[in-house]
Amino acid sequence: MKSFLHQSAEAVALSKTRRLKPAILARRCVGSLIVIAGLAIVTTDLLALLNGGDIIAGPAATTPSAALHQTSTGR
Repeated sequence: MKSFLHQSAEAVALSKTRRLKPAILARRCVGSLIVIAGLAIVTTDLLALLNGGDIIAGPAATTPSAALHQTSTGR
């Protein structure tokens, strides 16, 4: 039976000198960010579903129509 723990000297030398190209590294980073963003979206959707849609993404901001009516009176 072949041992999985023993590596030849060539295999060890190749694994130490192997470098990732910048394009491959960038693709992996972007792919990881896309996966993380997708997980965040799915998680917030599941939490909203469990809480009956009561989750607010952030602090309540004024609506654009309310912001238009808030003019200064010191004209």
